[in-house]
Amino acid sequence: MILLYKSGDPTNVANYRPISLLSTIYKVITKALNTRLEKAANDLAILPQEQAGFRKRFSTVHHIHTLNMLLEKSHEFNIPAYAIFIDFKKAFDTVELPAVWQALESFDVDDNLIKAIQLLYANGSAAVKIEEYQAELNIQRGVRQGDPLSPLLFTITLQYALNTIDFRNRGFRIDGKRLPFLAYADDIVLLSNDRNELENMALDLSKASKQIGLTINLEKTKWMKLNNTTDIEEELIEIEGQTIERVREYVYLGQVISQPRNQLKEIRRRIQAGRSIFFRHRMFLKSRSVALDLKRKFVNTCILPAVLYGCETWTWTKETALTLRSAQRRLERAMLGVRLIDRVSAKIIRSRTGLRDWIHTALKRKWNYAKKISLCRDEMWANVTTGWLPMCKRGKGRPKTRWLDDIAKFRQRDSKEFGNGWTTLLDGCINKSAELFAKKTRHILCYRDKKVNK
Repeated sequence: MILLYKSGDPTNVANYRPISLLSTIYKVITKALNTRLEKAANDLAILPQEQAGFRKRFSTVHHIHTLNMLLEKSHEFNIPAYAIFIDFKKAFDTVELPAVWQALESFDVDDNLIKAIQLLYANGSAAVKIEEYQAELNIQRGVRQGDPLSPLLFTITLQYALNTIDFRNRGFRIDGKRLPFLAYADDIVLLSNDRNELENMALDLSKASKQIGLTINLEKTKWMKLNNTTDIEEELIEIEGQTIERVREYVYLGQVISQPRNQLKEIRRRIQAGRSIFFRHRMFLKSRSVALDLKRKFVNTCILPAVLYGCETWTWTKETALTLRSAQRRLERAMLGVRLIDRVSAKIIRSRTGLRDWIHTALKRKWNYAKKISLCRDEMWANVTTGWLPMCKRGKGRPKTRWLDDIAKFRQRDSKEFGNGWTTLLDGCINKSAELFAKKTRHILCYRDKKVNK
């Protein structure tokens, strides 16, 4: 077992993550067991739509998009909306093993499969190595980080605890349905239209999680009001006598969720992530002796994923598009060693670097993601919240740009017309629709009229 530094004070051991270094044969065995457990979890419907952690056909983007839709529509229709972002202390390392076995048995998982997993954890021990020092210790709780089987074991055990909470008639109201929480493994956000209800849900979660060995980190747990309605009084949320900090923004699954909505802040944050990677490898990327093909592969493999993470959920405006375009042009000039005063056109620079256009790529991903969730069954919350049209009065003035607006404009429709029938926007699309949408929308976003030039 080794300790990997995360962030914060490097002298504080709490800021390190223990990772188990396991043998290849062990991982082969646990991978096979994980495949069987996945099949059992799907056949027995153990995990609900609210839990997306380490599941096929699910990703972090689904929950990020769902939360963005709630933020967008609660703001536009003045709907009371609250969220509390739960943080557990060392979740994977503190879950009790008896609770894991009890959870598997309660969901009627095959006894032979349970016994096989129990044998892997029987008489568990580890050697912790820090530089040249090494110490032996017995392990009596926690699932091994670095083990292919651990994420699914943890999510099943956590779901066992969540099932003890009565979520009926609690949670965020959406077209007669209730969305009490979103979870990606141990990253949980509780949702409600009422602050007192949200506080009670958090208290119930704290009690339920303790039964399986988990403890909520009250210092890192935050809450947020998702809409812009004025506070009648100073609103507080307390868990076990400790006041939870209220925030205006929170990084959820790698994306900044902010109130009021500010997609530009997230895009600038993604650009900074790409810039950090470029800075660490600047000697390689700026070197004139390195072939452009190698530089291009590095940018597309390492920098592009960092910049466009979560781009499927972005709401596009001219400002956001021009910000991203400028960032790519700066990177390309640095790759070629071209300065602004050299007066080399962007078209010539692009022909030399051969990089994919970031805006075009992001818009294609958005279209493909919209098509993907439109084909999902109605139970998927990303689909439900996208098509949700609240029967409430909008505020005065022009609403902010919606996620569906550019898709509706491409299809020559108005996004305000659509509720649950939003999927008709993508009906009759041909295979080249994503390419056409990206090309046309990019032209609209990056077109500079006379006012912008001034």
